[in-house]
Amino acid sequence: MLQKVAVLFTLPDNLLRALARQLQPGFAAKGSVVLNQGDEGDSLFIVAEGRAEVTVKQAEGHEITISYLSDGDFFGEIALISEEPRTASVKALTDCKLLVLDRQTLYATIPADSDAMVDLQRLVEQRKASLENIIARASLVAPEQAATTVAIYSPKGGSGRTTVAINLAAALAQQFPGEVLLVDMALPFNHAALLSSLVPTGSLSSAAAGGEANFEEALLSVILHHPGGMMLLPAVLKPEEADLINPALIGKAMGILANAFRYIIFDLGVALTENALTILDHAQRIVLLATPELSSLKDITDLLRIFENVLNIVPGRIVIVLNNKNPRPVVGREDIERTLKQAIATEIAFDGSKPDEAGVRGEILVLTDPKSTIARSAREIGDILIGVRGDKDKGARKLPFGFKVGR
Repeated sequence: MLQKVAVLFTLPDNLLRALARQLQPGFAAKGSVVLNQGDEGDSLFIVAEGRAEVTVKQAEGHEITISYLSDGDFFGEIALISEEPRTASVKALTDCKLLVLDRQTLYATIPADSDAMVDLQRLVEQRKASLENIIARASLVAPEQAATTVAIYSPKGGSGRTTVAINLAAALAQQFPGEVLLVDMALPFNHAALLSSLVPTGSLSSAAAGGEANFEEALLSVILHHPGGMMLLPAVLKPEEADLINPALIGKAMGILANAFRYIIFDLGVALTENALTILDHAQRIVLLATPELSSLKDITDLLRIFENVLNIVPGRIVIVLNNKNPRPVVGREDIERTLKQAIATEIAFDGSKPDEAGVRGEILVLTDPKSTIARSAREIGDILIGVRGDKDKGARKLPFGFKVGR
């Protein structure tokens, strides 16, 4: 059961066994309140079996559902680490079997400088930062227009695709906080959460594992909220789960997400898999990342031919971005446009090791260094997408799927 808890993935087996021996069993009957917002506490709870609802009360008689929990999910970690009062209430929707880990046991078992303890502390800060954003969205009104879907793709590895995808999502979220979702589909190894300093607690594949009846609730629960305003959905938590993602699952998820967000950005892997082709085929815009190298240009030339002749993707749906990974490009912009027979929408100038250093620190340059070349280009791409959608006037914002206001 502990192996299912995302924040404990980095623990070696001996520490997991040590914790397992000291966990205390708990039980919550259907309809009972496990935790009350504002109460003091010192324990983390793991749902061994059952379903629960997490709510936050803004005023008397006015509460917001922020998450649903099922087997393997956990709650109470903020009080466990920070000794702050409970920030939310948890109610059992079914009879729940729980495992309880108290603060004293945690610190006695897990070294303070271990990766697991660092990850747990990061997760606490992450959830605290996102709570205010979730509450603020409760009064937003949904617009009539469904999400604009954007695929970020490059046939060449090391092109900076994930960096561009993260910064584009962050740039759009600065104008539309809470309304931009980045879906990390770079399978089998997806790193968007890591590069954004977020700790994933679930994924698209884990949401699907709960079955059809609870899929929408589970999907809501695994979406991560970045303090900068964007939201993130990992496709998988482990590379071996990549086979669980298929076009049918992607389509089912999109049927829910398209009405919950204004922009959905897909970070795709290099391979033209069936999943990638499905997303490329249905995306309103494709941001195609090119590097000024002969091999990259050949691959993109072939790709554009496939887009036009096989997938029937018209050139107008494609936004070509030139990313200069070296200070002296071998091929110039004019030569690239002549070769591709299509104009380059924006060019990312070489910025030394700054993007790599930001990735190591888990920083998003749009937020931490808005004058950097990546940040400027991300805003330019965002302006193109905003112009296409007609969002110059921000208009009404919306409540995400699954969020509700109870009275």
